Amino acid sequence: MMAWAWKRMSKMSEEKVQANRNRILVLQKKGVEILNPESVSVSESVDLEKIEVGVSIGAGCSIDGAATMIGTGTEIKGAASIKNCLIGRNCSLHSGEYLDSVLLDGCSTVGWARVRGHCAWEEGTNSAHNVDTKTTVLGYKTTLGSLINFCNVLMLGGTSPRLEVGAEVGSGTINFNFLPYGAAVGALIKPSTVVGSMESPFLSCQGAPIRYDFVGGHCSIIAPVVIGLNSMIAAKTRVNPGIYGDDVLVAGGNLERTSVIDVQRIRALKDMTSKYQILVKQLSIAVAFRKWCQLRILWAEECTLDDFEIRLIRGYAEKVDRFIGALEDYGDNIAKYLLASDDHSRPESLSTNQRISNRWVEVLKPQIRETLEDESGFAEGTSDLGSALIRMADGKQQFYETLAKLDYTSAEVSRAREYFQSVAARIVGRAGF
Repeated sequence: MMAWAWKRMSKMSEEKVQANRNRILVLQKKGVEILNPESVSVSESVDLEKIEVGVSIGAGCSIDGAATMIGTGTEIKGAASIKNCLIGRNCSLHSGEYLDSVLLDGCSTVGWARVRGHCAWEEGTNSAHNVDTKTTVLGYKTTLGSLINFCNVLMLGGTSPRLEVGAEVGSGTINFNFLPYGAAVGALIKPSTVVGSMESPFLSCQGAPIRYDFVGGHCSIIAPVVIGLNSMIAAKTRVNPGIYGDDVLVAGGNLERTSVIDVQRIRALKDMTSKYQILVKQLSIAVAFRKWCQLRILWAEECTLDDFEIRLIRGYAEKVDRFIGALEDYGDNIAKYLLASDDHSRPESLSTNQRISNRWVEVLKPQIRETLEDESGFAEGTSDLGSALIRMADGKQQFYETLAKLDYTSAEVSRAREYFQSVAARIVGRAGF
C-alpha cells in the first residue's frame, strides 16, 4: 500500500479516536462518571441526551445505537457491550452483551450476561453469572441463577411484598426451543415456554397470598410448555411439552433409555393438535399481559412521569409485542411445514394436521389478533384500579410499589383481576379445544 494511503488511514483513525473522546467529555461534563475514559467507546449514533446524569460507566464498555437510553443511578460495569437498549434507573449491569432489549428500573446482572433478541425485564429482575436470555419477557422481581439459557420465555410467576424475590429459576436450567424443521419452511421453528398467569402481577398487592413459581436447578424444559402459577419444578426434572396446572409439583420426566431411530421418522409429525392447544394457552396469557402493559403506560402518562420513564415502559410493551409475534410465527411455521407436503405428517395424522393447520391460519390466529386489538371492556375493567393507582402515587415510587399499597381484596383490584383473567379465558374459550 502506498505511503499516502497509510497516512490517510492513520489520520481517519485519529479523527475517530478524538471524536470518541469529545463525546465522552460531553458526558463527563453533564455528570456521567466514566472510569478509564480511554477504554470506553461511545458511538456517534448514540444520543448523549438519553444518558442521564448520575450514570456510571466502567472500563472497557462499548455503547452504541440511536435507541440506547440509560437512567440515573445505573452502573455499567467493565466490558459491557450495549446497543439499542433501554436501561432504567438504578440498575447494575456487569460485563456482557445487551442488545435491542429493555430493562426497567432496578434490574441487575452478574458477569457475562447476554440479554438480546428483544428481551424485556420488569423492575427488580436479576440474574447471576453467565445467563443468556433471548426474546424473553420476565415479570416483576424474577430471579435467575447462574448458567441459564432462556430463549422465547414469558415468565411472570408471581411475587409478594413479604418476599424479596418473585419467580425464581435455579442454576443450570435450559429452555429447549429448537425444532429441526427449518430447511423445509425457510425459518427455524421456535416453540416457547410461558410460566405464571395474569394473577401474578396482582400478588404485589397488600394482603395477597404468597404464590410464586420456582424452577429448580439443572432442569430441562422442552418447549412448548405452560407452567401454572405457584408451581414447583424439582431440580434435574425434564419438563416435557404440555400444560401444567396451578399449585403442582413437577418432578422426574427423564428418558428411561436411549433411542436411536431414522431421522426421517421425526420429520413426519404426529397429531399436532396438542401443540396448537399449548400455543393458544400461551398466547392467552401473553395477550392479557400486553393489556396489563397498556395499563402501565396509561398510569405513567396520567401520573405525569418524566419522558424517560414513559418511553421506558412503552419500550417494554413493544418487546411484549415482539414476544407475541414470535408465538404467532411458531404457529405459522408449523402450519406452513405441515401444509407443504403430505410427507411431513404421519399417515394416520395427515388429515388432522391439515385441518388444524388450516384452522390456525383461518380461525385461531385471527381470533387471537382480534382479542389483542379489541379495547372493549378495558376501560370498564381497569378504570377503578387506574384511578386508585393514580391517587396512591407520590411521583417517586415505582409502579409495583404503588400497587403494593392497594388491598388484594379491594373492589378495584378484584374487578381488574377479573378483566385480565377474562381476556385470557376468552381466547382459550373461542379456540374450542
